[in-house]
Amino acid sequence: DQGGVMKLRAASIITPLLLFILASAYAIETPRIVPRVQEIPKPIGEVFVTFKKYFNDASSHFELVRADERSHTLVAKQTTTDDLTWRRWAFCETGPVEMIYKLQDGTVTVTVKLEKSPPHSTLATVSADFQGRYALGGNQNTVACTSKFALEDSILTAAGAVPGK
Repeated sequence: DQGGVMKLRAASIITPLLLFILASAYAIETPRIVPRVQEIPKPIGEVFVTFKKYFNDASSHFELVRADERSHTLVAKQTTTDDLTWRRWAFCETGPVEMIYKLQDGTVTVTVKLEKSPPHSTLATVSADFQGRYALGGNQNTVACTSKFALEDSILTAAGAVPGK
């Protein structure tokens, strides 16, 4: 029966294809570091200087690690022990045992990348890598955390971005 052979061939092709698609769907994981991108209505040189001043200002609590004017990239780091601030900035998924651990400190590394945007604007990309260190007694655990975007939004606003755009 030729119809039966055709159905068998179609099934032999479709079944592995469906299995591949389903396996791929489960293998895709949401990235932990998702950048915020916003346009700032100022020239790129001015925005670079603004970010550099912000990260060097003691009130920002950041330490400027690198400022490359040629690539328009800045990297800054901050360590905090303030649990409220940390919870506003990041979500740290821990195992059931570590849920009772207390935040010892959290470190965030912020990378800012700037690009020219016509006519006289700058496209700013801000990404934050959060690492939380939790402890209970002598046990410690460092957890890679996910941003809630509050920090990135405040950094963009400090550089002149319009909130909510």
